[in-house]
Amino acid sequence: MPDKDDISRRRRVLVLDVTQAAAKVSELIHEARAVNLPVEPGVREGRDALVRWAVLLEELLPPERGLGSI
Repeated sequence: MPDKDDISRRRRVLVLDVTQAAAKVSELIHEARAVNLPVEPGVREGRDALVRWAVLLEELLPPERGLGSI
């Protein structure tokens, strides 16, 4: 059986990775426009889907227990 702490850590890492992927796609879209290159149809919608996925994952995961939690 997988370690519960490992699953929690992997879930947090996934949320971070998805959030960073969405940010990177945004950055690349802006850079392409800055150098007058086209952006393939659907790229922005893909970024929006990544953002929605990150928000959904954050809503599903319980908050981390900080030092103030008992």
